[in-house]
Amino acid sequence: MMFKRLFIILLAVSFTCHGENYVIALDIVQQDNTIITTPQLNFKTSTAIKEAIDNGIRIQLIAKAQLFEPVPWWFDTTIGNQKINLEVSYFILGKLYVVKNKTTGKQLGFNDYEQLWQQFEKLIRFEFIAPKDDKAWIKLRIMLDKGGLPTAMQLPVLFNEHWDINTDWYYQQVKTDE
Repeated sequence: MMFKRLFIILLAVSFTCHGENYVIALDIVQQDNTIITTPQLNFKTSTAIKEAIDNGIRIQLIAKAQLFEPVPWWFDTTIGNQKINLEVSYFILGKLYVVKNKTTGKQLGFNDYEQLWQQFEKLIRFEFIAPKDDKAWIKLRIMLDKGGLPTAMQLPVLFNEHWDINTDWYYQQVKTDE
């Protein structure tokens, strides 16, 4: 009986402690024949990542989105895939944190490190051709590109929990305006 209680407590703790970063919701807007998707995020980083950025290491993030139609008992039908590469860096002379969308070239600068992570979602925007019906779903996630780190850092951060800032896949059904 005691093992059963312990198992339930450990299970509950593992679910509550999993993933500090997550997608809150997707804002999906339809314009003509296109749907535009932007995420609302809850995103925080560890002191190890802040220290690396403050010491001149450029952190690469990848935002992935997929528009798909689910198929029962089979693989989903992919309608569209997109990927956005983001780079976070710190400029010591200006004391400025900069996040840059490497796909579009747009960038935002912040004096405050915490404000950077509250606002960087403004650079994430996906455009897809609007699906013909309401069966389509969109999924999105954000990941740290550990391969984009300097070679000497790649192995030590591979399984380090302080560098695990990836979000889980977030799914939302696309409602088209007909």
